[in-house]
Amino acid sequence: MKILKKAAAMIAAASLAISLSACGKDVSWAAKIGKDTTVPIGMYIYTQASNFRTYAQNGMLNASTSLEKQTVKVSDSDKKATEYLDKEAVKTVKAYAGALLLAKEMKIELTDEETEQANSSAKEQYDTDKEVYEKNGVAQSSITEYYKNLSLQSKLFTAIYGVDGTKPVSDKELKKYISENYATISYIQQSFFNEDGTAMSDEQKTKIKKQYEKMKKQAESGKLKFTDKCKEFNEKATTYKNGSEKYTTAWDDSTDDGKKIMGLKPGELTFLETDSAIVLVQKQKIDYNDAGMKDSRDVLLMRYKFSDFTKELVSKAEGDKSVSFNQDAFDKFGSATRDFTNLSIPSNYNYY
Repeated sequence: MKILKKAAAMIAAASLAISLSACGKDVSWAAKIGKDTTVPIGMYIYTQASNFRTYAQNGMLNASTSLEKQTVKVSDSDKKATEYLDKEAVKTVKAYAGALLLAKEMKIELTDEETEQANSSAKEQYDTDKEVYEKNGVAQSSITEYYKNLSLQSKLFTAIYGVDGTKPVSDKELKKYISENYATISYIQQSFFNEDGTAMSDEQKTKIKKQYEKMKKQAESGKLKFTDKCKEFNEKATTYKNGSEKYTTAWDDSTDDGKKIMGLKPGELTFLETDSAIVLVQKQKIDYNDAGMKDSRDVLLMRYKFSDFTKELVSKAEGDKSVSFNQDAFDKFGSATRDFTNLSIPSNYNYY
């Protein structure tokens, strides 16, 4: 039986190799650097799948609907889903090529431990959705390249923008970025579902909204300390009801919710509401000396500079004559030709 399984695996691999070389064009690779380094096309496809999962989890895509019929909202404008997924995947491939070039210049390599971690993460991811990846032409080794890319770029980023980097970002500069893009809030949240998972009636929703409006007025008049109420909600959190005394995150002021939050002064309250939830929010003053903020410096720095860093890597790859990209492969394996509908999508019930 083991021999039969092994033979079947070899046949499947051979079939995939044939499909990747259709019409005499080798579409098994996404990028090449010189004669020795190749980025597999599977990494390009896996990036599509990874982004698909993230957008579906955050409600930006419907996992059960054809991609060609969908759009993704980016910076308050709608982008065709297939075109956006492909564009982002190409950017990831180019950034990886740029990272490999830069790592060679800066003499930075992944340690054995970091490589093993990439292998481990790839195996875990591959095993979770093996059938989907096999169906779409993604080998576990391609996913490993994806995780090696994340690790390598992280090391390069720190070597450049970290405290001891070649172009360190000062606390003052980072604080300015945080003040312009982040807000600390206290909030209580109620999803419009009962604890048994059934949808609330219109009467129940109206009752909840009146309770929240009453709390807002009490907090504004000083009769209620809102942070205490948030603490109480957090201590009794359920699947559909929770709160937080202090929650700091980035807000996009091009969205309605972002405008509301960033437009508040510390102490002011507002409602955020969707068809499925209501949230009462009070803005707090950002505490830059908070231990959590200090522990998150690397993450905040990454969010501040990583977009610029990625652009630099892409530009480096595009401007290097030793690097070539396989447009035939990008065209053949565009997301419109892939099927990610059976990917595991983690639940994300929290409003935020």
